[in-house]
Amino acid sequence: MKGRIAALPKSERPREKLLAKGPEALSDVDLVALLLGTGSATRGVLETAEELLSRGGLPGLARRGATEILTHRHGIGAAKAARLAAVIEIARRVARDELQTRDIVSDPESAGRYLTGALATETREVMGALLLDTRNRLLEDFIVFRGTVSHASVSPAPLFREAIVAGAAGLILYHLHPSGDPEPSAEDRVTTERFVRAGREIGIPVRDHLVVGRGRWVSFLRRGLLTA
Repeated sequence: MKGRIAALPKSERPREKLLAKGPEALSDVDLVALLLGTGSATRGVLETAEELLSRGGLPGLARRGATEILTHRHGIGAAKAARLAAVIEIARRVARDELQTRDIVSDPESAGRYLTGALATETREVMGALLLDTRNRLLEDFIVFRGTVSHASVSPAPLFREAIVAGAAGLILYHLHPSGDPEPSAEDRVTTERFVRAGREIGIPVRDHLVVGRGRWVSFLRRGLLTA
């Protein structure tokens, strides 16, 4: 029956392949199948893994998130759904904790990795900021808005009020494009300039602005779009 691991040569079975060649040798389907362990009476584990990944691969599975996986289960039992949800949450926390110990101003890649993970389950437009201490480590991930909001109506005041309370020395703006295209829009540029001016007046500089799509991001700093 399709998707049965027992039908594969031993060297091609996910667990044996991982032990012989390392986890990087496994396909996405292999990795999910290894987490599930077994299939069902009517569907092999590989076929089940393929079905779970059919909507956007691993990023799509992560975007659906723990709640959706545990609620709908996608034809798998509660224990397997919980195992998948736990692994997704572990990956998100690893990205967050890595960010807290790295200099994210000189390394937008670490901020980008964190944000693509943290925003993976979001389906609406999101704007927020990473509030930084004097060593450019993460103090707080603050959401400015979630949902469709006119850029012109977004006030810098709530963000900088929170930044002052947190004792932030600087911040990195971010904005999720739910379309998946991280290319900054004209509105993104105007909004960024408004927040940069506010930060300059208060003394809490905007160090960068990352626009995030599905697994991709664009840094204003790297693009030379951040005004001095």
